[in-house]
Amino acid sequence: MMTIVFALEFESAGFRARLEPRLCVSVWTLGVMGRRSAPALQNLLARHRPALVVSAGFSGALREGMPVGTIVLGGNFTDPHLLNSLPLPAGILVGKVVTADHILETPSAKAEFAARSGGALAADLESAHLHQVCLSAGVPMLSIRCISDSFAQSIAIPGSVLMDPETGRANPQAIFQYLFRHPGKAPDFARLVRDAKTAQSALANALKSLLPALLQPETRLSHF
Repeated sequence: MMTIVFALEFESAGFRARLEPRLCVSVWTLGVMGRRSAPALQNLLARHRPALVVSAGFSGALREGMPVGTIVLGGNFTDPHLLNSLPLPAGILVGKVVTADHILETPSAKAEFAARSGGALAADLESAHLHQVCLSAGVPMLSIRCISDSFAQSIAIPGSVLMDPETGRANPQAIFQYLFRHPGKAPDFARLVRDAKTAQSALANALKSLLPALLQPETRLSHF
């Protein structure tokens, strides 16, 4: 069986709603982000060993010209056999994804990170950690990320306020208090919510379009 792994519930919700029960696909939502995702995945792999792990989630763009909803296949975190043989739907970019240790909240932070990323297309918080777990377990991985904030876009609310750093869940009380103190940020926050929903839908659609090829025996079983 193939397993699609998300760090956060919101990232997975769109795909879960579209997943057909008849398909041999399981969905794991780790409920944590960043480095905490590694032991969470490790514990799951100790009990269940899928033929393939698809790491899916949101990321920030590290280049201009990548609007919200752009899909990136992280070539550096994807099994080489899959990378070379998987037919990709039109519009999916293939390139390097890098993992940051915190949310890149401003264009200047993204530019600085991009300058030392070796030409990466996107930055996330989990791929490197999950990839190391899969390598250690001998389970092949495919990395697919959806741009949720463009290169020139600032995050409306500091990441430490927006989400609980332990669980990655939204913190409504902290968000309300922040917006009450900074009412001028309300339109930017509304845009952030819209962009997150756009990314959620785009990621779900991309995964659904990839499933037929990923579930083909000639794509998976002969190598894995």
